[in-house]
Amino acid sequence: MQTTNSADGSVMVRLAYGAGGIANGIFSNGLSFFLLIYYNLVIGLSAELAGLALGLALLVDAISDPLTGFWSDNLRSRLGRRHPFLYLSIIPVAVLFWLIWNPPADLTTEMDKFLFLLVTTIALRLAMTLYDVPHNAMVPELSGNYHERTRLAGMKVSASWIAGQIMVIAMYMIWLVPTPDNPYGILNQAGYQSAGLFSAVIIAIAILLTAVGLHKHIPLFSRTTHERSLGLGAFFRQLGGALGVPSLRAILFSSVAYAVAAGISSALWTYLMSFYWELTEEQIGMILAANLVGALIASVTFRFRVTKQGKKRAALELLFVSLVVAALPYLLRYLDLMPANGSESLFWVLFVHGVIQVGLLVWLSAVTTSMTADIVEAGIVEHGHQSEGIITSVTTFVGKAGTAGGLFLSGSLLGLIAFPQNPGGTNLTAEIISNLGVLFMIVSTVLFVVSAWFLSMYRISEQDHQGLSEEASRRKETA
Repeated sequence: MQTTNSADGSVMVRLAYGAGGIANGIFSNGLSFFLLIYYNLVIGLSAELAGLALGLALLVDAISDPLTGFWSDNLRSRLGRRHPFLYLSIIPVAVLFWLIWNPPADLTTEMDKFLFLLVTTIALRLAMTLYDVPHNAMVPELSGNYHERTRLAGMKVSASWIAGQIMVIAMYMIWLVPTPDNPYGILNQAGYQSAGLFSAVIIAIAILLTAVGLHKHIPLFSRTTHERSLGLGAFFRQLGGALGVPSLRAILFSSVAYAVAAGISSALWTYLMSFYWELTEEQIGMILAANLVGALIASVTFRFRVTKQGKKRAALELLFVSLVVAALPYLLRYLDLMPANGSESLFWVLFVHGVIQVGLLVWLSAVTTSMTADIVEAGIVEHGHQSEGIITSVTTFVGKAGTAGGLFLSGSLLGLIAFPQNPGGTNLTAEIISNLGVLFMIVSTVLFVVSAWFLSMYRISEQDHQGLSEEASRRKETA
């Protein structure tokens, strides 16, 4: 096995690590874009109960993140601290992802459907946590270099966005096409089930690729500055030490607001495209292609932006611009300045908007992930624990909790404006559609502003990171 101190600059390491993002993208987009609308409009579960089930599952999953991070930080095995979790997750994730799109036919009551969705989603998300938390923790261990960490994080984020967007495009172009009996392709249950099987296989392959590709680097994931301890008291001490780092708290609170906004955007995206903008399935597929173009452009350009400006400044600028871009179409429509629905000019405005918006979000995700990795050395210096798993999982914990709030809020917003469970005919009024866009714009804007305010409190610059890294290295050598 390789015994070097890092894997800096290795293209194969970046590709192997980034391959894991394929699993994240397909998993996240499947659940975020389609699960609410699938159970609401196809299975027949009310939007409020579907949103509640998905939100509660995310909260349970969120609680498991720091526990899994702590466990992987303190695990000692022949396969190191991270790989056992990656290998263990493959089969459960694949099987449960298939199952969630294939509920039993005898679920006849609202409560039966609610409980199935809740229990299956909890199990699926817990299985995914076994992979995702240890995988995120690998970034600071694979490299101590300030800019290499951004490249590693960017590879996973880019792969996640690109794979996720390709899968969503395929959903609309292959599996959710309209039929004579069903003019709305998004109501095609057989399409969801076929896509679920295909996605489950790809997710399993992606996790296996990243685990095998990084297998020879297991020694990098085995060294720690603290003694192994798996007691509950040790968990709270290690967690408390990590939360004592001011920059981690800044990332956490910023992530809460951002995740709520992301949860709302993902859950309502199909509603907005299909009913607010009244795009055809073919046009929605083209908008998704625009999102893919944005992700591809961002994947080859994000590191240059960060290198020039520094991570914190780049993240704040990206948050501000993302706020403006997200809200602008809905503000213009409210002011009656957007092209009319059904016009070719509206389609092209939304196409360009998709390229820009997704590019910004890929940049932002890569930068904030890298900023989180830089907190590891601050944690070693301030409280003595090498807590890659705890630190990265705390941020995913908050992100999932925030996304749960976003999903629940999405269902509540749909209920508030009385969005019909079976849209069609005269029950989907112009007032309901207008209210959907206005509420989405207002809530998203407020959440982006709150996220930026908390992120402004992050303290670690490139110079700070260099000093912290030197001190952390000395402590590792004497551990």
